[in-house]
Amino acid sequence: MFYRSKHTMVLLLLSAAAFAQSTPVTNSYDAYVENQATVNQCSIGESVVLNGTVHLDYAVTTDSNGVNHFAIQATNNLTGAGQKTGTAYVANDSDDYTSNNDDASADLTVELKSDLQSQGSAPSLSLVQGLHIVADATGNITAQIVSNATNCGN
Repeated sequence: MFYRSKHTMVLLLLSAAAFAQSTPVTNSYDAYVENQATVNQCSIGESVVLNGTVHLDYAVTTDSNGVNHFAIQATNNLTGAGQKTGTAYVANDSDDYTSNNDDASADLTVELKSDLQSQGSAPSLSLVQGLHIVADATGNITAQIVSNATNCGN
């Protein structure tokens, strides 16, 4: 009976260690979009000014081999205004990104593609935002919007 109890205790300790190792470090971050312009290349070459946020949620776990698994979700919540026509636009989309490496941080430059929906008679656009994201294994994350571009349609 003692052997079985000792064996059970070792299994419990190993299970606890494995669980602690896989418990994710999580955090979130908001990158603010203030008066960032993109150009509507689909019709009149009108500048569209964007405002809102790109919200990032991320988690990182480290496996038994020391590899950090970064999982990042970026979600935008934007409004836009055409500078010539006054057309209003909105974008609310998200995408997921991953990085697996044995470094203590992940440094990614990614594209967040969204439907930039016209709120009037103008056609909707496809918005592509370039994001530079840096996250580390201790819970820190930062992001910058490095570019905004549009394509015709959605």
